[in-house]
Amino acid sequence: MIKSELSAHGRYLASLIGHSLKDTAPTEPSKEISWEKLYKLSAYHNVTALIYPAVSTLSIPYEIREKFEYTNHRHLAREARQELESHRVFSELAKNNINFIKLKGIVIKNLYPLPHMRSASDVDICMSKENRDKAKPIMESLGYKLDSSIDYHDEYSKDDFFIYEIHSDIMSPRSELYPLFINPLEKAIPDKSTPSAMVLSNEYFYLNLVIHLYKHFISEGCGLRLFSDIYLFRKKCGNIDTTFINNTLNDCGLLDFHNTVLKLNTCFFEGNEYSEELSMIADFIFKSGEYGDQNLKRLSWISSSKSAKLTFGDKVSYLLTNWFPGVKVMKRRYPILEKAPVLLPVCWIRRVFYVVFFKRSAIKEQRDEIKRLNGQDLKEAKKIRSLAGIK
Repeated sequence: MIKSELSAHGRYLASLIGHSLKDTAPTEPSKEISWEKLYKLSAYHNVTALIYPAVSTLSIPYEIREKFEYTNHRHLAREARQELESHRVFSELAKNNINFIKLKGIVIKNLYPLPHMRSASDVDICMSKENRDKAKPIMESLGYKLDSSIDYHDEYSKDDFFIYEIHSDIMSPRSELYPLFINPLEKAIPDKSTPSAMVLSNEYFYLNLVIHLYKHFISEGCGLRLFSDIYLFRKKCGNIDTTFINNTLNDCGLLDFHNTVLKLNTCFFEGNEYSEELSMIADFIFKSGEYGDQNLKRLSWISSSKSAKLTFGDKVSYLLTNWFPGVKVMKRRYPILEKAPVLLPVCWIRRVFYVVFFKRSAIKEQRDEIKRLNGQDLKEAKKIRSLAGIK
């Protein structure tokens, strides 16, 4: 879509989310709105099931209505499978006296009018480092495979459908925001619905939502769903200590960004007028989709650069980073690095050999990617970050 089309469709999509969350009747779209394009944009942001209650009241072409109904039913089925599996996993953890904290989607989905309206691809939980180690044989006994393990979380998958991330810290110890969530079990309260389970206090859960959005926003961008999480949490959990939250975000340098998010949410979901600056940020969000703008993701490694111009050296650096990644990336493909990280250079050589002789197309793809890298994308991203209150 061209920029004006994206803006119009994005704003209408956001308004439909607001109507679904508030259970109010939306107005019919203007003539410039294409239902086919709106459906594709909702899928791009992974909010098709979220807007379905509002959309189902409107006059939609039959073939588009069928697409919305099919996607909604698929999310219903997915949610049912995930819910049954989570009971199974959590029960096994409880049997082994493993206390854990539910994080993000597994908690906030229950604030939505229907849980399946807030789709999620994985389940995040947090526990002590000792219990994280004890959880490994339990997850394996349930049919899960350990796909990756880094300094603060393990990722398990099963049947190419279920994904569990088991954290021993909510944030990476290397993050400047790590001290905010140190000793997470001390910041949690019992979850009465699940044995051995806990949830973060309202204040820390909300801070985690804001920082999760911030991390995506400054890297590759993020879509409307993370904004709806924050909007809904504030509506449903009015007993949060806003003074503590504001003071904490101010100490982290994120208060201006947080205020921008709140202003955007009144435009997205309550029909407030967009200022010129908010319009620019909103268009960036509409363009990003659920998983962000991949070109911005490519550029995020030089986001600290003071120049908007990418030099030849920048592009060479990018190429080397992609062809010779660190051990934490490489061990996903070469598990032997878990036990013998010194073999990283050998794995690099094997990887290059495989690409040169068996996957020559990857070389062309890398060359084309480098050609697409340009300083204008970085310049625009930096401008949006500045407008959003990020120093």
